Amino acid sequence: MHRLYQLLAIFAGVLLLVVQGPKTQAQNRLLQRESAVRVLLPFDYQGVTLNDGPLRRQFDEIRFDYLRIPTDALLKGFRQRAGLPAPGGDLGGWYSSDVFHVFGQIMSGLARMYAATGDPACKARAEMLLHEWSICIAPDGYFFYSKHPNAPHYIYEKTVGGLVDMIQYCGSAEAASSLAKITRWAETHLGKNRGYAFNAGDGDTEWYTLSENLYRAYLVTGDVRYRDFARVWEYTEYWDIYGRKQSIFDVRPNGQNTQGYHAYSHVNTLSGLGAGYLVTGDRQYIDRLSNAYDWLNTNECFATGGYGPNELLAPRGVLTKLLGETHNTFETQCGSWAGFKVCKYLISCTGDARYGDWIEKLVINGIGASISMSPEGRVFYYSDYNTRGASKRNIGEPWTCCTGTRPMAAADFHDLIYFHSDRELLVNLFTPSTLRWKVQNSSVRVEQKTKFPEAPFTHFTITTERPCSFTLSFRTPGWLSGAMTAEINGKACALASNGMHRASIMRKWRTGDTVEVNLPMQTHIERFNSATAWPAAVMVGPVAMAFDTSKGSHELNQLTTGGKMAFLTDGAGPLDVRLVGAKTTPLRPFYSFGPGERYLLYIDPDSPERIPYADMQFSDGWNDSGGFRFINRVGATATATIEIPASGGGFRWIGYRFDDGGRAEVKVDGQSVGVVDQYGPGRDLPFDYRVHGLKRGKHTIEITLLAEKSTESKDRFLNVAGIEIIHP
Repeated sequence: MHRLYQLLAIFAGVLLLVVQGPKTQAQNRLLQRESAVRVLLPFDYQGVTLNDGPLRRQFDEIRFDYLRIPTDALLKGFRQRAGLPAPGGDLGGWYSSDVFHVFGQIMSGLARMYAATGDPACKARAEMLLHEWSICIAPDGYFFYSKHPNAPHYIYEKTVGGLVDMIQYCGSAEAASSLAKITRWAETHLGKNRGYAFNAGDGDTEWYTLSENLYRAYLVTGDVRYRDFARVWEYTEYWDIYGRKQSIFDVRPNGQNTQGYHAYSHVNTLSGLGAGYLVTGDRQYIDRLSNAYDWLNTNECFATGGYGPNELLAPRGVLTKLLGETHNTFETQCGSWAGFKVCKYLISCTGDARYGDWIEKLVINGIGASISMSPEGRVFYYSDYNTRGASKRNIGEPWTCCTGTRPMAAADFHDLIYFHSDRELLVNLFTPSTLRWKVQNSSVRVEQKTKFPEAPFTHFTITTERPCSFTLSFRTPGWLSGAMTAEINGKACALASNGMHRASIMRKWRTGDTVEVNLPMQTHIERFNSATAWPAAVMVGPVAMAFDTSKGSHELNQLTTGGKMAFLTDGAGPLDVRLVGAKTTPLRPFYSFGPGERYLLYIDPDSPERIPYADMQFSDGWNDSGGFRFINRVGATATATIEIPASGGGFRWIGYRFDDGGRAEVKVDGQSVGVVDQYGPGRDLPFDYRVHGLKRGKHTIEITLLAEKSTESKDRFLNVAGIEIIHP
């Protein structure tokens, strides 16, 4: 099968040259400029094969998922809006309601998967979707799924990305024509409020992510209209903070400050800096991007590499609080994709391999730790690191934004493993794979075999058409517990360092040469705040470990008293570790947990005792947002059983106020204790309802939605995120 893919890829490459024809002088100049500002080049999906291992298995599953989506369902709204026959069913969810629409991203994912594998089914599906969608573009360039899209800037940007990928990876002239049409509409109709952070203005959602794909459009077409339009959307007020090496929460030169940012989009916008650097060569772009990487990884990222609880970049104290409150800790698919892009630009444009550390964490603990998408399009939207207990689950709403980024990020697995210059190959990820590369007019094949991270080494076999000289380099991860060592053909060899976190071997390579690289790794504790013992996560190298709490977590509260934990290796592999004294809560890699399995990733024995909504009982009809359950059906109930200690206490109902909130009656042990109103003049507003004075023992709490509601409320929705025990 691998050989078939290789032959198909070669054939596709010949077809691509035929379709595209010779490059224009403008395109050649752009390619020369782009190459001039890159120190190392990604392989752009060419020549890299994933061999059997976790990434290959996940990629194949995702490719299958996206090839089976009914074509007519993907196109239905576009055809209806254009007045054309629209057979087939509705996908539902965000897709059918035109919310953060993912059509462009699905097209992009298919194009990238084709580029990576040569799978003709991916190309055929992408080209058919493109053609049928292009027919639906209105004469003025209007292209949305419906007449009322919720986020035109967002959807335009994702569509541009999909069309650029169709041009770049499928050689599509139709994509180039469609790109020009929809950009003509965007130039005239997209709002130019360009507000800061959450003040984007009506309909200007995530306008600041536009520049990257428009710069990419310029790079693949040579048309200056895309370069000039990209400049309109540069997010300089935000980017300049990183240029000044300040906190994004500090007061800015205009006297304003912002204490919360939408996490994914404010990492995603940074790729505009990378693309801007490729276009202009202006060093300020890449310096700001490097500063942003350092600031985010120091101040915003969890041990897993994830970030943005409740989709927020926020001050450290707020993040610490949210660890114990929310089950929406990391927007996994989108957040991984944004991190991949930032790091790929930085490795390529600086040559410094240290940026690969974030890629590795996100591959292992981010998207690589996600569970399978459901057939109806419900995806693993949020990773959950809650300090009172967590589990993996797919979001209740189908076809959310993360269903768009999932195939793109999975395709990127191929493009994150290796980087190169004319005479150097950098190994960035330690994962089973094969690379075919041309160096010094010699064909080179590099096969990597490894069980990393479950074994602390990786093995390479070199095959060359003829002996040739090049440097083979390896990223030196920040988590190494000792010096990286290597053997060539079974004999120890010296590894040279160039100060760019690359350990290198320069030699003339011959067929049959082997290299084994040892990667010493050990168990360590990562504290979220260096000044306090808790919260804390257990890591082995780059792998986030989690305690299996299927039998409860009471043991951990006793063993972690005083803030100290001791570990023993409990098997042959580096991940076979256990907490000394633990009998009922074994440690496992976070990525090994399946749907619904209970775990603790971040430990905080001092945090409040909570019953998450996943452990409560609900009547029929409740919806799951990923962080709480909600319903507007009168009479609906949510029930929990709590145990109050001898000293007495009470409970807090965890939830939020909304502008469509309703009223509910609260009963304790069958007796009414109050009527609570969840209406508030906004969205996700603070909500605090408490009951005190309960005596020792078990108590049953029942929350029931009432028919009556505030006159100001738009509806009567009730939401429940959990119950917290209050001690006197």
